Order: sequence, then C-alpha cells, then structure tokens
Amino acid sequence: MGRRHGGDGAAVSARDAPTRVVADVDTGIDDALALVWLASKHRSGAIDLQVTTSAGNTTAALAARNSLEVLRVAGASDVPVVAGAQAPRVLPLTTTPETHGPEGLGYWTPHVLNVPDASDAATAVAAWRRAAPEHLLVAGPATNLAYAVERAPEVLRGAQVTLMCGAFTYPGNTTPTAEWNTWVDPHALSFALENWPEGAVPPVICPLNVTEQVLLTPERLEAMLAGFAGELPDLLRDALRFYFEFHESVGVGYLAQIHDLAAAMVMLGEVGADFRAATVAVEAESALLRGTTVADWVDGGAAGTEDTAVGPYWGRPANARVLTGLDPDEVFARFASALTVTGTRR
Repeated sequence: MGRRHGGDGAAVSARDAPTRVVADVDTGIDDALALVWLASKHRSGAIDLQVTTSAGNTTAALAARNSLEVLRVAGASDVPVVAGAQAPRVLPLTTTPETHGPEGLGYWTPHVLNVPDASDAATAVAAWRRAAPEHLLVAGPATNLAYAVERAPEVLRGAQVTLMCGAFTYPGNTTPTAEWNTWVDPHALSFALENWPEGAVPPVICPLNVTEQVLLTPERLEAMLAGFAGELPDLLRDALRFYFEFHESVGVGYLAQIHDLAAAMVMLGEVGADFRAATVAVEAESALLRGTTVADWVDGGAAGTEDTAVGPYWGRPANARVLTGLDPDEVFARFASALTVTGTRR
C-alpha cells in the first residue's frame, strides 16, 4: 500500500507509488465535495483515482456526467469515470432533485454536455477489477458493491471498503429510522454485509450519526474560498447554495451536512476518527422500516480481538467497523488545504 499523506497537497516522492483509490458515487452535491478533495490528492500524486457511479441522488449516467464535470473543474480530467448500476437491486429507483437539484449539482450548469451511456453494475465492477483498488469508497447506494460481493469477491479481498450509509439508534434523513443510501437500495447493502467475502477486511461504515455533525455554513465556505477565482469556487457556491436552501427548507438551517467528504477523509486516514466493531444488519423487506440499520455492538475482549468476539444479542462475529466520532473542524481544515492544490488564486 502506498504511504498515506496529509492534506497539505505535498507531492509523493518518486520512490512511493500512489495509493489506488476507487470512488463509487451517485454525484450529488456532497459527493462533489468529496471528488474535489480526492482530485487534489490525485493531482498531488498521493492517490491514483478512478470513479464509478450508481443510481441514487440522480441516475447513474447523470452521476457520471456530474463526476466528469467536477473532476474537470478540479483539474483532474484524466481520472476515468464509468457509469454503473442504473437501478437498485430489487426496488424501483428514487432520486432526489429536491435535495441536489434537477440534475444533481444544484444551481451549477455543467459544461460537460455529453452524458455517458447508461451501463450496469457489471461494467462498474469490471472497472474496479482493472483498477485493483487498495481503497474503495462507496458514497451512494451499495448496488455495485453487492454485485462485486456476488460476482467478483477477489476485488474486495485486496481493498479496504469505506461506506457512507446507515444510522444507528438515530433518526434517519429519509424516514424516521433510515438514511438515504441504505433506503434507496437496502437489498444491496443487506446482501453485501450478509455475504461479505471470506478473507476480505470488513468494511468501515460512516453513518449519519457522525456525518451530520460535519456542518458547512455559508460563512465557512466563503472563508475557504477567499482569494480564489475561476470555475471551482463558482461551482462550489452554485451547488452549495441549493444545498443550503434545501437544508433550510427541512428545518436544519441555512447550512449543509457534508457526509461524503467526511467519509472520503476517513477512508484515507486523513482525520482522527473513532470506531466500534459491530454486527450490522439492514432491513430490506419491511415497508415501514425499509433501510433501517441495526448494530449488535461487539465489545468483548482486548483491543484487536474484535474479529473473534461476537455480539451479545445475535452471537455473530462483527462484519463492520462503524465510525463513532471525528472532528468536523479537521475535515474542513483538510478541505481548505486541498483548495490550495486545486484552486486558482486571484
């Protein structure tokens, strides 16, 4: 594995190979911020980034178009983007134009006009196989991930998977108990966790409990963008203005919860984070509790023995490590540093 570097944009020395990263996204607005940050790591040589998409915030094809646009603006047009699963594993697709705008980037009008051809999970996972990622971020529904568990488990045996999904004993953002990504395709996440490949490191789950604490205000955004000109600050302002307005409309306030950026930083170990091992299950069959995530916390034994300990209720070994804490200020400090790599000074 390549050395992990901090968020200062320092280039990797010639003797270090960049860490291979795949981001599987449904690019909306918070995905866009994660891609801007990952693009800065790619440009610095710290990571070798590739992107795939699934249907969620918008269609898989529009998510691919949006990803191409964000990467172009962030100066990383060389990053390959592949459209993946067009619909959830079992259920019909629901998208969120009220949250992320008609096409996913709020008020920003993309300059990338060509929408990639619609594809499928097999195509996305084939791209994963070629990329041989050391880290895989799943920041949308787990549709492509479930296909990999079923058809290409060897890809996951070489990667640490980090998911932004779920809410544990915490109100959901889609139903009283369910977070959006798990609600869109609960069958995919349930299948993946129940059939995780033998020999693959259990995934890290970054749930709503923690990511909702990563709150971006207009004042903080302007402080980060001060001194920068060009398309990148314009894109961030136009996209986030829509996101601020959405959050205000649902009673959160004129600010935005930036879930996927936090998960990307957790993935690469760029922010201090706390974790807890758990056996996680997802409700897929109940209409009332669709997408609800439940954790049987595994706390038995000394540190490092979570793999052999079992949860007290279900008596099953842990199948995930769940993020339980991080510092939101550190997330935004890292992002601000990334803008010095990606942005253009006035």
